Amino acid sequence: MNDQPVTGIILAGGESRRMGALKPLVDYRGKLLIRWIFEALSPLCNEITIIANSGDFSAFNASVYPDNFPGNGPAAGIEAGLSHCTTKLALVTSCDTPNLPTDMFRYLLANHNGYDISIIAHDGINEPLIGVYSQSVHSTFLEAIQAGDPHPPRIMRRCKWQEIPLDSSQNFWHPDLFLNLNTPSDLKK
Repeated sequence: MNDQPVTGIILAGGESRRMGALKPLVDYRGKLLIRWIFEALSPLCNEITIIANSGDFSAFNASVYPDNFPGNGPAAGIEAGLSHCTTKLALVTSCDTPNLPTDMFRYLLANHNGYDISIIAHDGINEPLIGVYSQSVHSTFLEAIQAGDPHPPRIMRRCKWQEIPLDSSQNFWHPDLFLNLNTPSDLKK
């Protein structure tokens, strides 16, 4: 098990065009969408950073910062989060995946094993926005964005990275684990 201090970085800076409202602050099953992730990360993280370009997050015990390079998508969110990270490791995730449990993040940390980046893989899909990122990769993200290549999968390939596979054998697995909410109809399903 990893016992290093960890920062939680929640990516909440998207434009929310498909949702029609600021996505992290929409209600999902009686809680703000971002609250689900905040509560999952809190038991494992010494601090939590929310990367958001708008919205009121004062109800959260978290630092809030905008993207340093707006308009560069999730890579800019990761770069901004890592630029403010005070620990060697960060748990990075987007705000729109409410079913991710604390035990899954604990599993990620326990299996990080000295890589620069460890991301979740399931059903033949990898999830670059759900992972453990070493603070040391900040410069790699910064250089890629400044070079006009803000694509997390390509940036990751410049680092020592791994996929951590998940499947139904994990005790925290359920079919909707990776539910991603992007539209009002997604909220109703």
